[in-house]
Amino acid sequence: MIDKAFIDSHIEELIDCVNKASKEIINVYEGDDFGHIEKSDGSPLTIADKNANQVILDELKSISLDISIISEETFENNQLKNLDKTYWLVDPLDGTKEFINKTDEFTVNIALIDNKQAIFGIVAAPVTGKVWYGSVFDKNITEEESVDKIRIVMSKSHKSENDKAFLEFIDSKNINYEIIEKGSSLKLCSLADNEADIYPRFGPTSEWDIAAAHAVLSSFNGSVVKISDNEELDYSKETSILNPYFIAFRNNAIKTELLPILGDFFKKLV
Repeated sequence: MIDKAFIDSHIEELIDCVNKASKEIINVYEGDDFGHIEKSDGSPLTIADKNANQVILDELKSISLDISIISEETFENNQLKNLDKTYWLVDPLDGTKEFINKTDEFTVNIALIDNKQAIFGIVAAPVTGKVWYGSVFDKNITEEESVDKIRIVMSKSHKSENDKAFLEFIDSKNINYEIIEKGSSLKLCSLADNEADIYPRFGPTSEWDIAAAHAVLSSFNGSVVKISDNEELDYSKETSILNPYFIAFRNNAIKTELLPILGDFFKKLV
């Protein structure tokens, strides 16, 4: 049974797991040869991805041999047809482009999915050594204030036409805002850290890219909602590992204020 006791009893092992994976990543990051290749979908893969993945797989199996693991590095589409109700969802190196470009903004992501919900997540930033974690069983007390200037976090390496159109729409509504750029799942973590207020994503992401940080944000009373229906983003889709377009909010006050305003823009994308 997955409950608070399960999470609490394994949290130190999970922190140790992401720290070990981070060490493997930094060992490669500080070297000269990343072993960089292109995967079949065009995304990059390095030795660091492989080494961190192996560490995580080994550690998670020692924590819970009966919980299956889906990792970006070993994923095959046919797995979607036979998903367990509960499984680990892993991105051993999120932000490989940032890793290759030496921006320091990449992470290790491990989520626990149960009944299509990210119920626990742990994220590590190998360069800084910072670790975030949270679950649906814990709610951190945060102030539910709205803000005068909306801090919008966006990707450092992906700026789509939809992103530009969104900012033009925000301008047209005379909303005061500033842009914060971050890579990988650090975008969602920045909301949990009160460094940003919203994270709109109108381009492709995979479930393992955001599930861990989604759980962290949820533990701080934030949310990630689908722009198609404003419902909380869920997981374990049988048709695709890709997420629909979404927008994340730091707290409910900001979500309540902005969602009605943004509805007209969202309708154009659905």
